[in-house]
Amino acid sequence: MFVCQWHLDTPFGKQGEALAVIRDWGRDKVAHSGFRKATGLRVMVGHVGGSPSHIIDEYCFESLADFEAALQDMAHERFRAHAARLAPLVVPGSQHWVIHRVVAP
Repeated sequence: MFVCQWHLDTPFGKQGEALAVIRDWGRDKVAHSGFRKATGLRVMVGHVGGSPSHIIDEYCFESLADFEAALQDMAHERFRAHAARLAPLVVPGSQHWVIHRVVAP
């Protein structure tokens, strides 16, 4: 299993707007893309020791192939409006993916 986290930072005071877009986009992703195969979906923000402007959008996939297929689905026209809404709410260059492989304890 792989935990796939999309990290991004928002300008001061824009976290609420960004979270609204991420929630809308997340519902659309799960309904109309390979993100429907993801489990353990959650969104986290910095609280203690982390910047409250930092957002992590997290998904768990059984395989990297499932994750890669889900990302390819984001190229479809239906998702472009979400990206356009989110773009002005993201600090340029801050967005990146971090992938963790889950291992037995």
